[in-house]
Order: sequence, then structure tokens, then C-alpha cells
Amino acid sequence: MNRTRTLLAALAVAVAIPVAGCGGDEESDEDPADVLEATFNNDETIESGVIDLTFDLSAEGDQGGSLTANVSGPFVSDPENPSGLGQLDLDVSLSGDGAAAEMLGDIEAGLTVTEDNLYVNYDGTDYELGTEAFEQLQAQQEEAAGAAESEDAALSFQEGCEQAIEAQNGDPAACDFDVTAWFSDLSNDGTEDVGGADATHISGSLDVEQMLSDLFQLGASVPGATGGVDPSLIEPQLGQISEAVSGATFDVYSATEDDTLRGLDFGLELDAAAIGGAAAGVESAGISFSVEIADVGEEQTIEAPADAKPINDLAGDLGGAIPGLPGAGAEIPEVGGGAGLEGVDPQCIQEAAGDPDAIQKCLE
Repeated sequence: MNRTRTLLAALAVAVAIPVAGCGGDEESDEDPADVLEATFNNDETIESGVIDLTFDLSAEGDQGGSLTANVSGPFVSDPENPSGLGQLDLDVSLSGDGAAAEMLGDIEAGLTVTEDNLYVNYDGTDYELGTEAFEQLQAQQEEAAGAAESEDAALSFQEGCEQAIEAQNGDPAACDFDVTAWFSDLSNDGTEDVGGADATHISGSLDVEQMLSDLFQLGASVPGATGGVDPSLIEPQLGQISEAVSGATFDVYSATEDDTLRGLDFGLELDAAAIGGAAAGVESAGISFSVEIADVGEEQTIEAPADAKPINDLAGDLGGAIPGLPGAGAEIPEVGGGAGLEGVDPQCIQEAAGDPDAIQKCLE
């Protein structure tokens, strides 16, 4: 079951971020701040392409190790129904070494969505959701995304944020922040080839404290997101987390043709001991995230796998229901509830008062 949750989480990230590979540099004299402004306040949409997303985690210490996750494949959105699931054919892999990798194991899986069905590949076998259950999933996706409000217009970053927060019964005012304020020490590194298109390469440093503050306010606006803990007790700890970051860099690749985001790299270096990691056997950690979209606007071929088994067979093989998939032994959960973090005592978190070791005991 842990593997299934990991698969679904990875796929959710891939589908939610339609955006770094690079070629040779050419000079560009655009102001890097203007490029970022145009990129992150852009209402242009990418309707088809091939996504390649990689997440790497490494840790040093007694419990150190590494973990690499990759999601890649073609996707096509429906311009007449931008809030729908669209079509895609993604391969998912997870591998690594150390304690975390041993617990999760290597994963090779996939997800295919066609016009009328959804397929999951797990351990070399394909399973289908079925057209009736797929229609239910499609309808819930459209309802959650506020399809009626966005059919006739593409969404900017802030508009998309507000729509997503409203779908979870949160306060859309939490989206009123400037993403470009996260970036400093900006440099225009010229024009490069990213996935077959010319893109302006902007690099710099991340203002981790500002980013964490904005993201925390965004998350705290959703009911139940803090697990019943008063957000005012959590927010002071963000400074401690940001101080543990010894290095934070980014690279943004913005298409010269339409200013759409074609590539994004993040890199973080952490002093894990500063936030209680030493007690868990981790002294330092590195996190990197990279995503690229290639072949933008080109025709993509997405076909249903042959001889797929019913999705219930996969649920049976895994010993239980698959969260979030109708017809797979479980109903799609309602969004915006107040369930919080299962098994975590909010009072324990409050009494921990920011002590990392005490918080760790609450989570055990």
C-alpha cells in the first residue's frame, strides 16, 4: 500500500505541473526580473507536450542514502474542457539506496489516461478503471477545478491558485503573493534550447524564508491543513527551517516565443542537524527538482494498453483499496474536510513548542 500511495503522489505532482534540459547559450539582454514577471503571470497554456520530471533526495549520516523519482511521458489537454483530466501516458520510476529506499523498494509503474478510461501499470501488468468509474472521476475533477468558471479563459498563476484553494474551501486571498519575490541575485544566462524551443535562462538564489512564509499561509488557508494545530504555533518554526538551508538555487527557462514556463530547476542544501535531523541519524541533506516540457504543441500519440485487467484486481493484489479511485474499492474522498493528520495529537504538537525532538515524538 505504501508503494501505491507513493505512485499516486508522484503522478499527482506530474499532472499538476505542466512545465529543464538545456543546450548551448546565446546572449539575451532582457531584464531577468521582467522575464520572471512575464513567465509567472502568464495566462498562456501548454496544450500538449512531453514532460520529464525528476526529484532527487540525498542524505548524509548514519541513516543517509539517496532516492530518485522520475515521471515522464506525453500529455494532451482538451482546450474545450481545460478542467478535465486530458490525456497522458506517463512512466513512473522510484529507486535509491539507504533506509528510505529499502522501505519503499524500487518501483516501476505508469499511468495512461485516454478520452474515456484510465489505466494503471504496476509491476508490469496493466489495470483499467472502467468507463463508468472514469466518468465519475472526470466529473469530480471538473467540479473540484471549477470548470464552469474557467472554460472560456486560460488562468494566470494567481487565478489558478485561487481556483484550487476555493475548491478545497480555503480562502483565495492567501494566493495574493508575488512568486517573483522568492527569487534574488538574478542573472540572465542567455537563450538555450529547452525541449526543442528557444528559452531564456534565468538563474539566481531562492529567498527560502519568504517562500516558506507564502506557502505556509497558502496551506493554512485550507481547513484542516495544519492537523488541528493553531497556525500561530507553527509559523515561528519556519525561521528555524529557513536558517537550516545552507544553499538554495533555481533556474527558470521561459520560452522566447510566448513566455511559457518550459523548464524549472530547484536545488536545496540543508543542515539537517539544525532541525533535529541528527536525532534521526541524518546530518545534512540535499534536494533537487527538475522538470522540462519538450515537443510543445506537437501531436502526441496516446493509446490504451491491450488486455488490461479490472482495477479491482490491483486492489486485491495490494491487499486493499486504492485511495482516490472510484471502482477500486474506495470512493473519492471529499476535499476540504477537517480530518487533519491521522494519528497526530494536536495538543502534543502545541506542547512541543517548536522543540524538534518533542515534535518528532508526537509524530511517532
